[in-house]
Amino acid sequence: MQIDNYILDKQLGAGAFGEVYLSKLATDPSKLFATKVYERKKIEGTGQFKYLTNECNIMHDLNHPNIVKLVDVKKTKNHYYIMMEYCNGGELEGALEKYKEKYGKPFSEELVQYFMRQIIDAFKYIHANGVIHRDIKLENILLHYKTEEDKNNLNLMNATAKIIDFGFACKISGNNLAHTAVGSPLNAAPVILKKMTGESAKLGYDQKADIWSLGSICYHMLIGKPIFDAEDMDDLISKVEKGSYKLPANLSREIVSFLNGMLQYEPKNRLTAEQLSNHEFLRNNVKDFHKIDLTSISGKVSGNQIEVNTKKNRTIWSIFNADEEKLMKISPGNLAPISEENENYISKKKTLNPEKDNIYGSSNDQPIKSSNTFQTDNYPSMSNMNSPYYGPVLPSGEKMVPQNQKSNIQVTGNPDSLTNAQMAETNYVFCNGGIFD
Repeated sequence: MQIDNYILDKQLGAGAFGEVYLSKLATDPSKLFATKVYERKKIEGTGQFKYLTNECNIMHDLNHPNIVKLVDVKKTKNHYYIMMEYCNGGELEGALEKYKEKYGKPFSEELVQYFMRQIIDAFKYIHANGVIHRDIKLENILLHYKTEEDKNNLNLMNATAKIIDFGFACKISGNNLAHTAVGSPLNAAPVILKKMTGESAKLGYDQKADIWSLGSICYHMLIGKPIFDAEDMDDLISKVEKGSYKLPANLSREIVSFLNGMLQYEPKNRLTAEQLSNHEFLRNNVKDFHKIDLTSISGKVSGNQIEVNTKKNRTIWSIFNADEEKLMKISPGNLAPISEENENYISKKKTLNPEKDNIYGSSNDQPIKSSNTFQTDNYPSMSNMNSPYYGPVLPSGEKMVPQNQKSNIQVTGNPDSLTNAQMAETNYVFCNGGIFD
């Protein structure tokens, strides 16, 4: 089946409202896309349609190497076609399970660092654009391998992480807060989790809700299971409210600090995505990390595990500010102490040069930088199509194209059982990045 310049090939998956197909450009078969196909009669007028429209509107304005790109949106008499960047590696959750099966253990700190560098950089960009994702989970992060050989050999260090599923996402500005209880309970921030049960109806939240979820998936990659694994909602809420979780005692103090920077019960105590991007866990080489000094926390170690509490422990340290000049210390705790010698060194320095004055180890690995530059060259369909309209997404309900302007897009293969003559009389709208009636 062909829709304009796209050939829909094999089916990749199916859901209650539609299917996903691997598709390619008719003019360049090497360009692959994932195309979601929705039946209009099934989806219009439902909550799912609202989320689909929301996802397209938000993704239209986002461009980052670690966010799946929205390429095209097309509407026919019976269907919507959502063309997105194709990722060949499946979900990060699936990669974790394959890794555990192959090696008998979850991801190493090096692999966690590799993926969290990409994920945090994406969320630094997402949050800087006023967006809250609200449904962060391993299933909503796809992988794209450099080669099929890398994919077959599970060479994760040659895979790029891509954030997907912005259906629950929202935009906020200034000091405004979001109030809707959406997302996946296992990874939801405490305030959203309580709102799901009808509590805390008046409480709002901001991007710090995403930070908790990022800590949750980071823990899952490192330990191999959800941080608060529960049998039901009541059990989950009880565990989150208690706030205690355990970590192996052989972890580095860098990753313990990094996790605690995200898994703070109080939003004000969580680090921002910007601060996380400058945390030592992401900046330095894993080989230079420090093991936790167990002698200073003997009362917190049981069965070779460290007990941490999201309400009490604020072990966050070694964070550089955005201009990479000054070391910030945020409530350093005794889980990962800074030596007295280094404390004195810090106190005498007004600013620190990470390249020369890094007191924790090598800084050869620099944070990944975000880019707002949109490269249309990677997507010929966005630069070469004779579109009747290309521009910012308009609010729902507004006209996508002037009423006196007709689309010249042709549909072959009769995907909606329409002849060309019928198609010419139907409301077939092309837009780059939105769904409109």
